[in-house]
Amino acid sequence: MTARIRIEGLCKSFAAPVLEEVNLQIMPGRIHGLVGENGAGKSTLINIISGLLSADAGTLELNGQVYRAPSRPQALQQGIALAAQELSLIDTLSVAENIFLSALPQNFMTVDRASLRKHAEELMAQVGLLAMSAHTPVAKLALAEKQLVEMAKALSMPADNCQLLILDEPASALTTPQVEKLHQILRERVATGLSIIYVSHRLDDVLSVCDDVSVLRDGIIVSTAPTTYLTANDLITAMCGQDLLEHRESSLRQAGDLRLKVDQLSSAIFPQSVSFECRRGEILGIAGLAGAGRSELLHTIFGLAPDRQGRVVLLNEGTEVEVRTASEAVKQGMALIAEDRKTQGNFADKPVSLNTTIAGLGKLGVALAVLLPRREERVSKELIDRLQVKCEGPRQSIDRLSGGNQQKVLLARWLQTESDVWLLDEPTRGVDVASKLTIHEQLRELRDLGACLLIVSSELEELTALCDRILVLSNRKVVATFEGGQWSNEQLLAEMFSAHRGQRAVNH
Repeated sequence: MTARIRIEGLCKSFAAPVLEEVNLQIMPGRIHGLVGENGAGKSTLINIISGLLSADAGTLELNGQVYRAPSRPQALQQGIALAAQELSLIDTLSVAENIFLSALPQNFMTVDRASLRKHAEELMAQVGLLAMSAHTPVAKLALAEKQLVEMAKALSMPADNCQLLILDEPASALTTPQVEKLHQILRERVATGLSIIYVSHRLDDVLSVCDDVSVLRDGIIVSTAPTTYLTANDLITAMCGQDLLEHRESSLRQAGDLRLKVDQLSSAIFPQSVSFECRRGEILGIAGLAGAGRSELLHTIFGLAPDRQGRVVLLNEGTEVEVRTASEAVKQGMALIAEDRKTQGNFADKPVSLNTTIAGLGKLGVALAVLLPRREERVSKELIDRLQVKCEGPRQSIDRLSGGNQQKVLLARWLQTESDVWLLDEPTRGVDVASKLTIHEQLRELRDLGACLLIVSSELEELTALCDRILVLSNRKVVATFEGGQWSNEQLLAEMFSAHRGQRAVNH
C-alpha cells in the first residue's frame, strides 16, 4: 500500500539542528501518534508538513507523488489540514466564521449566512459544541470550547479532498468525556481512509486512539511501533532515555494553619456563592467539566471578576486581611497562573528575562524606578536554572521556547515574588512528561515550604497524584469535596456530571 505521506532524510536547523535525517511513513486509514519532550522537534516537523516552514534537506511524498507546500493555503489545497495547539482563531468573529474562514460559502458575491450556519452547526454537533449558537463570538468561549472550534475548523475540509489531518495537542484543555467524544470522531474519520497525525503529551490518550506511535528525541525518530505492543512507560523511556514514571504520594500529610478563607463568594462569571478554606502546606484540587466554572472561580478569587460579592480573606499568624482586587491579592502574596498562556500569560515577543521578572520588578529597581538590567538578568538566570528552562538565555524571546518551557517561565515569574497562595489553572497543559515532573516537583516543594495551592486540571490523574483534597464543581456549583485518598476517578466523574443529570451522586 502506498503511504499517505512519506518523509525521507528530513533536516531543519535554526540556531542549531532541530530535525536530523527524519524518516517517517503515515499510512492511509490510520492514526499515527507523534510524541516527544518539548523541544524534540515535533512542532517543527508538523509545521513543515502543513506548509508553515520549509525543510533544509530531505524529501516528502504525498500519495506517492513529490509533495511541496510552501504555504499553509497550498497545503490545504492538497488536502493537509492542521489543528494547532496555539489556537489560530479570531476572537472578533463568530464560531461559524472561524470554522469556514478559508472557504466561506458564497451567494452572489456575499456570504451565504444560512448555508454558513447550517454547515457550522453540523460540525459543531460532531465535536460536541451543542449548547451554543454558531453566531457566538469566539471571544466569549472558554479555552476548551475554543479548542473544539479549532477541531471543527480542521474537520471542515471537504471529505473528498481531505488526505491528512494533523492534530497538535487536541485534548490538552478537554475533559475526559470530551476526549472520548473526540476519539470517536477520529475513529469514524479514519474508517473512510483519512490519515491522522496525533501529537500529544497525554500518553494514555495516544495509546488509546492511535494505531502506531513514533517517538522523537533530540530531532531524531528513535522508535516507531504499533500501540498494541507499547505501554506509557515504554514511550517515556524512549522519549527521555530513562524511566520517569510520575511519583505519587501514598501517605496523608498534615496541613498547617489556615491561610485562605473564601466566604460566600460569587461574581458575574461565577454566580453561585461558594465557601471553602485552604491551609498552609495543602494542595486543593478543583475538578469539573469544561464550563463548570473552574477558571471563573480562580479569577473571582483573584479579584478579576466583575460584580464580586462575598469575601476572600488571607490569614497570617492570626491577622486577617480581606483582598478585593488583583493588585491587593498580589501585594498580600497571591499568585495566578492562567489557563491560556498565549493570551493570558506570556508577554509575546519579549525576552525570557522580562517574562520571568515582570511580577516583581519592584525588587529589581532603585530610586526613581530605574530598572537594573544586570540584576534582572541575574535573577532570571537563577530561576531558569531552578526550573530547568531550556533556552539560549534570558534574552531569548519567549515565543521561541517550547510550550513546556513557556509554562516553566510563568511559574518562575511568581516564584520571584515569593508568593505563598497559588492559583494554578491547568499548570501542565500541553507540556511533556519531563517538564510535567519538574513542575509537579516544584509545586510539592512550595507546599512543603508552607504554601497554599489551588490547582485546576482537566486530568484527573494529575489531581489525584498532587492533591490533598479535591473540590468538585458541576454547572458552576460546588457539589462535593473529597478528602485525600478517599476518591476514585469514577466518583469524581459522577460528581462532575451530577448537576447535569438532575440528581446528585453520593456526598463525601
